[in-house]
This record gives sequence, structure tokens and C-alpha cells, in this order.
Amino acid sequence: MACALVAWNAMPSVQSLRRIPEQIHLTPGEEKSYSFFLPIRAQVEEDSTCVLSSTDESLGSRVTTLTTESPGKATVQFSLLGWIPLKTVEVRVSDAPVLIPGGQSIGLTLFTDGVFIVDSAEVYLSDGGAVNPARAAGLASGDLIKRVDGKSIDSLQDLTDAVRSSTGETLSIEHMRDGRTRTADVEPAVDETGERRLGVWVRDSTAGIGTLTYIDPENHAFGALGHAVTDLDTGSILPIDHGKVYLSDIVDVQKGARGQAGELHGVFTGEFSALLDLEKNTEFGVYGRAGETPVNPLYPDGLPAAAQSEVELGPATILTTVDSCGVREFDCEIIRLTPQSAKASRSMVVEITDPELLSITGGIVQGMSGSPILQNGKIVGAVTHVYVNDPTKGYGLYIDWMLDTQ
Repeated sequence: MACALVAWNAMPSVQSLRRIPEQIHLTPGEEKSYSFFLPIRAQVEEDSTCVLSSTDESLGSRVTTLTTESPGKATVQFSLLGWIPLKTVEVRVSDAPVLIPGGQSIGLTLFTDGVFIVDSAEVYLSDGGAVNPARAAGLASGDLIKRVDGKSIDSLQDLTDAVRSSTGETLSIEHMRDGRTRTADVEPAVDETGERRLGVWVRDSTAGIGTLTYIDPENHAFGALGHAVTDLDTGSILPIDHGKVYLSDIVDVQKGARGQAGELHGVFTGEFSALLDLEKNTEFGVYGRAGETPVNPLYPDGLPAAAQSEVELGPATILTTVDSCGVREFDCEIIRLTPQSAKASRSMVVEITDPELLSITGGIVQGMSGSPILQNGKIVGAVTHVYVNDPTKGYGLYIDWMLDTQ
């Protein structure tokens, strides 16, 4: 039985079926074909008018083609012999959104929604002893302090003032952990200087350099980075209250090398007045709203966004900024694709092939995260991470996932 199961899973038709994502996005009038050597059929739900299915067996294999008629949504079931269900997918039919591709280097400032605990710290007492009130009360790295004795905490200064001005022996500290609200009763300790302290290192903001991925001219929404801004010490995604986006001038490049990630060094210019408000920090990028849509000089009319099903192995390009020349287009190759039925990172592996970019950066470096990946005249994704052991390669994220998170 086990041998039969292994043999079944290894069959090319079964592998082909597994590679079909559970959500397929097609445009009206588009066709999508799948080839199987087994008698696998695709059946569209009876009341669907936006998707049709047809099968061609004339070439020795069974080729099933989905043809889209009009905008809408349909459920398609792939089955063996038409009666043993194998996989169900959702097909969405809509016009591909046209986006203004990015590639500009941007500076980000993020302010946390509360005060973020980075680490604990001993409080040294006048008698030579040491205690840690916060740790004793159950507070830990990664917790987000929201209120102290009912008072909202928005900054490091708010927390300092709340601890200094408290008159009771204990403070009721409301904090977030793993998305849940908790309360801890903490008794501050008086240190050797006479100050009341909780025994924590905290952070209320951060800043960094990245790359703009796209702007949607329909609603002025923008996405960047393709990954979250995380706390350097804990690795946790920083929950933000608000943030700002600025243009950044690249002033230096630390070239990537095997075993050492390179980095773009930039300074905020403050000239990107079109991009003001940063609203979301998520696993799939940072997002906000633009007051107006800046023009990409290479693609002023924008480019359509590709569905996951349209991305293919082979030549592609990225848009990025690595010097004073502004946004430029560089050659790369998509060398691996990961079919993903739900939002996930590391959708593809990209290899930089452009000699000029390799000579400047060595490949992908920190600060290039968010650089849009283009293929066949469409935006297919964004660069997210570099291979530390091979800076010519890095991961990319499907543009589908960024738009779904927006």
C-alpha cells in the first residue's frame, strides 16, 4: 500500500496537478492549459458563466484548457475519470490591475503602536543587589506596552513619565503578546540613583532604507520592501502606529560577497512629498497611501500586474536604484518558482545576470528589498532577501501576495 502511494505521488501528472495553485487569477479572454497523461478532467461548477473548460486528447496526452469569458469567480474541480475528486481550485476572472512600478530608493521611519520591549535589564540597588521587576512580573522581549495604570503609552517618554510619576507600589501594565492583550502588575525598583525603574530596554521607533515596489494609480496605495520591518534584537515584526516615507539618495554601496551580505547606504532627502503616510507593516511588505502618483521614467504609463500562474522560469528584469543615476533596469533570471496556494514568502529565486549590477553591488544587497521584478511586460513580484552564501541570488515574492495584503 505504501509503495503504491509513493508511486502515485511520483507520477508526472500528479506532480503537475500539485503545482496548480488553489487560486488562479486570469483576465477576460485568457486561456490557461494543463497537460496530464492520466485521465484527469476539469469540471467547472454548473452555474458559472465566466469560465469554460475543454479537453483535447489528440496529442497522446490529455490537455485541459480553461477559457475565461467575463469577470467573475468560478470553482473548478480536477478529478480522475470525472468522478474521483483530486483538487479544487478557485478561478478569479478580472482585468489585471495596472500599477506604476517603483524602483526608487526610499527611507522609512516607523513609530510603534505602543512601546516595544527589546530586552530586560537588571536594576542595581543602593545596597549592591540587583533585581528585575519586569521579568519577575512576566514581561518579556517582544511584548508591546500599551497602557500603564490606564494611561495610553505612545512613546518612550510616556513610559518614563508614567513610571516616575506613579505613587503606588505596583503599576498595572497592559501589554500585547502574540496578538492577545495581557496585564502584568509590576513593582518598580528604586535604583542606586533614586530613580524608579522597570528593568527593560524599550524601543518606540525605527528607520531604514528600502525600495518602492509599486503605486496603484486607482487608489494611490503603495507597497514596498516585500517583507516586514522587524526589530533588530528580537526579530519580531514591529507593530506600527504610523510612519513616513522619504526619497533616499544612495551615497555608498557595500558590495556583497560570499558569506557577507552587502548593503546600500543612503540618506533621506525629504523630497518625496507624494508618499506621506505609512499605515501597515506586514510579513509581505509595508503599505500606505500616496498624496499623488509619482512617475516612473522608464514606464510612465504603468504595467499590468501578473498573476502567479503567469510567472515562468527564465529571463526577467528588476528595477532598482544603486547610485545617483536613479531607477534603472537590470537583467536577471527566475531560476526557481514555488507554487503557493496561500500567501507565503519566498515565492521564487532570482539570479542577477546583469554585468553592470554585479560590478556595482555583487548582486542583491540590503536596501534592494522591494525592487520590482518584471517579466513579459508585467510586474511579477518583488525582491525580498539575498542568499548570504551567494549574493548573486535571492528570494522574490509574488506580486499577487503584495496586492492581496494591501
